[in-house]
Amino acid sequence: MQKRAFVLIFICLLLAGCGKRPDETPHRRTVFAMDTVMNLTVYGENGDKALDAAEQDLRRLDALLARGAETSAVHTLNQYGFAEDEETAALLEKAGEISAATGGAFDATLGKVLDLWGFGSGAGDYRVPPDAELDAALAAVGMERVFVDGEEIRLAAFTEVDLGGIVKGYACERMFDRMKENGVVTAVFDLGGDVALWGGKSDGPWRVAIKDPADEGAFLGILETDGGRFIMTSGVYERYFEENGARYHHILDPKTGRPADSDLVSATVVCQNGIWADALATACCVVGADGALALRERLADTMPFDLILITDDARALYTCEGFAPETNNGYAYEKVA
Repeated sequence: MQKRAFVLIFICLLLAGCGKRPDETPHRRTVFAMDTVMNLTVYGENGDKALDAAEQDLRRLDALLARGAETSAVHTLNQYGFAEDEETAALLEKAGEISAATGGAFDATLGKVLDLWGFGSGAGDYRVPPDAELDAALAAVGMERVFVDGEEIRLAAFTEVDLGGIVKGYACERMFDRMKENGVVTAVFDLGGDVALWGGKSDGPWRVAIKDPADEGAFLGILETDGGRFIMTSGVYERYFEENGARYHHILDPKTGRPADSDLVSATVVCQNGIWADALATACCVVGADGALALRERLADTMPFDLILITDDARALYTCEGFAPETNNGYAYEKVA
């Protein structure tokens, strides 16, 4: 059995007098890309033009970076061990930087391992792989097996990359660029629960309701934050299957090739960089609550971010100053410095 991702984050658009001023006129669009239903909302006179540009970029990136698309640069790279594309090369360099910073908890070379479990480009054929197959696939994992020289990318033998762990964050950053180009001052992008906030609102900060991973009709609390923020969540409930009474989720530990065995049910990262926010959400689920907090402290000077962590024993740990917890929902909240 597989459980599809609940929408984790619901955006509370509380724009006072919305529609009364030109910069508060909403323009909305729903786009299906990157295997995700995306809801894009922008405000202002150039809203439709900005949405056209954002949608075009989403579709371009989907065609360029989707591992399962035969015309994509990623597919070519995995198929032949070589590809030439400046954008893909730059993204893989960033993936390597994040992998090093997280001690390998995030790794973009898990393509073959994801396929063995049924979570890869041919998702749906779920199984627990035999140890021999898993060991062979793990031997080809590691960002040191990716070689970038300008726009040229080479892979060591048998290595396959999968950029699913950072592609939404990257897409949000590119959409921010489209907003800037079109003079849009306020926008919100919901990419299947991963959220990007552009600019500010006329009546104060953004208010984001963080959904309860155990109950799609409830929420953990309200996060008040400025624009220019990416709010990305990973959780072990998003995709999984059950076999012989055991549950296997899609967040794999690059060191073992198996579903991460940590104490976290979900990790929400709030950061000013979309690529890092996306990758860090996954890395935190791999290293667990203590590891996630230690990682935040280690990166405080280079890539600051905040966390909302839900543990398997119903603790809710958060570092966000603007987070107001919901009470009486069974969680033990703890503000962490």
